[in-house]
Amino acid sequence: MRFVLIRHGQSINNLLWAETGDSIGRHHDPVLSPLGHQQAQLLGDVLADGVLPWRITQLHSSLMTRAVQTAAPLADALDLPLIGHPEAYETGGLYVEEVAGVRIPHRGATAADLQLLSRRLILPDSARADGWFPGPYEDGDALIMDRARRVVADLRARHDDDDVVALVMHGAFFQYLFRALLGIDTMSGWIVKHNTAMTLVADESVGGITIAHRIDWTPHLTDDQLTL
Repeated sequence: MRFVLIRHGQSINNLLWAETGDSIGRHHDPVLSPLGHQQAQLLGDVLADGVLPWRITQLHSSLMTRAVQTAAPLADALDLPLIGHPEAYETGGLYVEEVAGVRIPHRGATAADLQLLSRRLILPDSARADGWFPGPYEDGDALIMDRARRVVADLRARHDDDDVVALVMHGAFFQYLFRALLGIDTMSGWIVKHNTAMTLVADESVGGITIAHRIDWTPHLTDDQLTL
């Protein structure tokens, strides 16, 4: 199986951090910035033009709004259903941060609101009229790593060995997914993951190993369109 891991486009929270160096005023489920929408459209364009060495056959997305907004033009460009994945959310999950630093889980976008983002979106049963995130706030590397392994196992179980599975997800959660795919138990460093950057990972039949072919690849963006 081959995987294309895609970070969402620039969100208004990403923009807030870039402009202020702080998260004060963050939104619990931010939308894409105007540049984020442009990044997603540019990615869809190059995918449609065949920039990848593989043809994506399955497209999944986190249910956080910024991820679905990023995945929507990709689904259109590739003419694929967009499968909402309930466990591909960012580390910590959806939460509202109170003044005292207490993080209160938030249910997130409703099923109706999510389906307005893409006519191709297929929602899991967990996406309901009152939101999709069950909580609680996710705290601790072990919990996040376990979830990353579950996401990888689920994608492998759902699809065939010759499928190319794309997943639109998040910068911090990517660190754990990357480790889960390559069988890395611990990693002291951090991999740069720009908005809408792609990482290509493939299971190799010879030797039975998994190889990362490209990491943080952005053939669709110019230097001034790169954001974190």
